[in-house]
Amino acid sequence: MRVEPRPLFTVGLAVGYMAIVAATWAVVGVDYDTVGDSTSNVVRGIVLPVALASAFTAAVTSRLGWWGPAIHEDRRAPRWLWVVPVLMFLPGLGSLLGGVGPADRAASYLLWLGVGTLLVGFGEEMLTRGTGLVGLRGGFGEPLAWFFSCLLFGLVHALNLFFGQSPGSTAQQIAVAFVAGSVLYVTRRVSGTLVVCMLLHAWIDFTTFAFSEAAADARSVFVVLSLTQWLAFALALVGVLVVLRRGGGRLEDTSDGHPAVRA
Repeated sequence: MRVEPRPLFTVGLAVGYMAIVAATWAVVGVDYDTVGDSTSNVVRGIVLPVALASAFTAAVTSRLGWWGPAIHEDRRAPRWLWVVPVLMFLPGLGSLLGGVGPADRAASYLLWLGVGTLLVGFGEEMLTRGTGLVGLRGGFGEPLAWFFSCLLFGLVHALNLFFGQSPGSTAQQIAVAFVAGSVLYVTRRVSGTLVVCMLLHAWIDFTTFAFSEAAADARSVFVVLSLTQWLAFALALVGVLVVLRRGGGRLEDTSDGHPAVRA
């Protein structure tokens, strides 16, 4: 690593990421509640701002020399915790099997939504559980690094309040995002790579937008499989306690350029 990790780098990265998204939304005139309603809204409200913010995150990560620890996780979790990301995957599968929604979507809509959600998966995971987590680990023990990474994930969604989302919905989204952040944190620890977190994140967002009507259909498979999300949330919190009890200190640079754990 070229630069020793510090939490202030995470703060600066978060401010820059959110500023880029907010400025782009302000310029293009995004209404958050309609961001997924059409292909043009997806391009203007998801693809463009997140592509710019993700490019910023990638550039900062390169400048700091943190790609290795941002993507790869050496502090592994017990294998049984694979059940957490699997359970989180199932609601989207239920939506897909239910088939409510995409029949009315143009191929271009699904294509751009796929691009946009992949960018969100990359950008938000690098910000919170990738580069951001590396910075947090440079100044805090693992419990606080987990907590602040999840808090940051929740606060990223606070931007929606300024672009049309109601205060109540925003508060609920922040709380759910915090817990979902624990699911993705456990996913990083058990898989050993941030890439799985990125793909799971993109999958959740894609199926949420593309199959949104499934949630309103009482006969859809989504209604049953959506319950697994809440089980994933509960098990993720248990998983966090398990992995944090294993220990893990702050990161420090070593002479060979690789991070080491400082107790």
